[in-house]
Amino acid sequence: MDMEQRDYDSRTALHVAAAEGHVDVVKFLLEACKVNPFPKDRWNNTPMDEALHFGHHDVFKILQEYQVQYTPSEDSNNGKENRTVHKNLDGLL
Repeated sequence: MDMEQRDYDSRTALHVAAAEGHVDVVKFLLEACKVNPFPKDRWNNTPMDEALHFGHHDVFKILQEYQVQYTPSEDSNNGKENRTVHKNLDGLL
């Protein structure tokens, strides 16, 4: 099963879980499924953006901590770019 599948707005399960504040689902997707923590939806929002926007600071912190451990696959160059963005976002908190 593809846990990184996207909906009509290009949102992943991680986007939805982060936006809704579902800590256990976020942890499952990151730790067990090893999903990319940096996918962008059609509005260029990442799961971290969603968590921050909806005030789920516990989810934001989990995503922030996971980004340090995450190693993107070789065919993805989004990880490096997004880490810089999130580092800058962290400075705003």
